[in-house]
Amino acid sequence: MTIMSRMHQPLPRPEIVAISEIKNSPWVVTRQKSIRFAGRAGIHDYHSFAQADYVSSLVVAEDGTIPLVEQYRPAVEKFTLELPGGLHDTAGIPAEAAVRELREETGLTAVAPPIPLGNLMPDSGRLENRLWGFFINAGARANDWNPEDGIVTHFVSKRQLRELIASGEFDHALHIALIGLAVMYGHFAWD
Repeated sequence: MTIMSRMHQPLPRPEIVAISEIKNSPWVVTRQKSIRFAGRAGIHDYHSFAQADYVSSLVVAEDGTIPLVEQYRPAVEKFTLELPGGLHDTAGIPAEAAVRELREETGLTAVAPPIPLGNLMPDSGRLENRLWGFFINAGARANDWNPEDGIVTHFVSKRQLRELIASGEFDHALHIALIGLAVMYGHFAWD
């Protein structure tokens, strides 16, 4: 579906004149894109960050609880609660990365293939990567699982998750979006 006003013609596509990169770390590249816009004088520089795509999953364990991962995030200088996930930084499909991250962070295994919830833009103004979201039904925790250093897994009820969102303690916007998509598509219900 394309949304277009009946009163306006489509905007002309800007011309990318040049792209330069600075590798900040093994995980992040800063890109400068020099762009010429139709009807505007000069060339305008914009900056964005290129990094691996994210994968995250709303997971329901066999007892009906939802695993959340707590860890310190230097970018926001605090401990956060998040859905299990990580970077899709290896070969393979995003669903495989979601299953791998689920096992690494919670010890849980998927009982069926992950259900895709969407492929979202985390921040179209500054980030070039995507978020691959999934819904996963999980089985028992693997006996050989060893928790990752610096990560604590919490298992919460649906009511507790809703309260954590309402209080702002669970405030990861992309993960709240995945929960909303799971509800919208009928994979998850609050009751």
